[in-house]
Amino acid sequence: MGEYAKPRRANVIAPPDPEVFPVHAGKRFLVSGATGGIGAAVAGLLVRQGAAVALADLDDVATRTLADHLDGASAGVHPVPLDLTDPESIAAAAERAVALLGGLDGLANVAGIVRMASAADHTRDLWADQFEINVMGPFELARRVAAHLIEEGRPGMIVNVSSDAGKQGHAEMIGYNASKAAVINWTRGAAKEWAQYSINVNCVCPSAVDTPMLRQVALDHEQGTPDDLETIFGVMAPEQLGRLVTAAEVAAVISFLLQDSVQAIRGQAINVDGGNCPY
Repeated sequence: MGEYAKPRRANVIAPPDPEVFPVHAGKRFLVSGATGGIGAAVAGLLVRQGAAVALADLDDVATRTLADHLDGASAGVHPVPLDLTDPESIAAAAERAVALLGGLDGLANVAGIVRMASAADHTRDLWADQFEINVMGPFELARRVAAHLIEEGRPGMIVNVSSDAGKQGHAEMIGYNASKAAVINWTRGAAKEWAQYSINVNCVCPSAVDTPMLRQVALDHEQGTPDDLETIFGVMAPEQLGRLVTAAEVAAVISFLLQDSVQAIRGQAINVDGGNCPY
């Protein structure tokens, strides 16, 4: 018998272009990592769905530019400075979002980083950077938002962004893998503890999303192989889709999990990966 090779799809499933409805009319959300590929897609979708949104990110210029692009204060969109390595900045960002929007109904916890290195070269500082920004900072932000909701006696929704890396892991990303597994775990714990306050907590696990972060990962892989970027992207693309996942597709799932009607889905890690992860 010849060597087994899994055939790739002959066709590509086109990205959807669904009609947008005002499912978040009157709602107020804080989005962290708002200028990144997924964060910007989430912010834009929530605004189109009727929500007021506080855009939180480290890059003040990019955040203000995005707010202007989304019609700014006239559309209920406000930039908010946020440094996830600084607890005081996190507290200030949550307070600023509450003041600008008149309260909060939920949080899309999108911000994150990846540091590429082999396991043998994954030094303590790489672990610390990724856990600070991927785990501890987002949890502190969620804790602040939850505290506001509890004080106001208001139900709310929190959606974290993990990764399929937190379930199955990837080569040369051991710190990132572990940090995203931690996000899945604290999502479950927070969902259990905050259910008594009608606060729902879930996370999404994207994979192979066409964003600047994935391009950087591909560039890092390119240095160690003879393959070009397009070849690497082809390998990364989920087999069932025949293409990369779009940021808009991830945003749609996050928006769904932020809806009041989604109460029976709690503490879950929802894959948005084109069918790659089996659990």
